Amino acid sequence: MKICILSATGGICTVALQQSATGGGIATYEGLFFIISLSGSVTLSESSRTCDLNVMLSMPDHVVFGGYVAGKLTAATPIQVVVSSFIPKKEKPKSNGDDDAPKGIRLVNPPAIV
Repeated sequence: MKICILSATGGICTVALQQSATGGGIATYEGLFFIISLSGSVTLSESSRTCDLNVMLSMPDHVVFGGYVAGKLTAATPIQVVVSSFIPKKEKPKSNGDDDAPKGIRLVNPPAIV
């Protein structure tokens, strides 16, 4: 199952961020920060869990910072998160016939052809 984080609002008190894409270390920030943007995904399987999150935060003095979440992301206030989830289907081989039309769609009260 894959859970997509689309957005969030609220306050954060601790966040650990990756310093650069090339592995520049992890920096932990503590204080009161407000979520500007939170997006990413969580993939769940029977044997593992993978979490990829990006966050953009604002300090009370309006300084903005963010990056790839590489550790703790701790709420300071209630957080509202908008998510979407889906279970990926296994790909089927492509066919060359009329079977490419969507299945399970029923036309109710089709328009009259004049």
